[in-house]
Amino acid sequence: MKKWERDVLVGWIVVLLVLVAHYLITVSLGNTYFAEATLNRMLWFSSFPAFLITFIAALLMKTGTLTLAVRRGVIWTAELLVGFAVIAWFFRAFEAIFASPGAYWLFGAVLLAPLVYLFEFRRQNRGTKAGAH
Repeated sequence: MKKWERDVLVGWIVVLLVLVAHYLITVSLGNTYFAEATLNRMLWFSSFPAFLITFIAALLMKTGTLTLAVRRGVIWTAELLVGFAVIAWFFRAFEAIFASPGAYWLFGAVLLAPLVYLFEFRRQNRGTKAGAH
């Protein structure tokens, strides 16, 4: 399996986990149906677990270069966009979801998590190398 194919596969796993987290947040807020009134809040709350899921995926995939971090962030965000577009199509709420600022917080969290992991990893690595000499 090529590296980008593995990134795509892991991305779909990330999307599935983010959608499950979003569903759990939706249910915890008392909404078992699609409610436009609380959609922005649900998406905004979903951005925190989405960031953590993507950060852990970047950790497990050993994202060590800027190119890998950017590629994975873009691929995973694009897949999340597709996932939410399918859900929006299913619920006939395309405009409601993509007009909500919370959706862009969610997409931004997935896009930035590999980069945050990389910069944190580099900072920790720099300290380890300096202490070893």
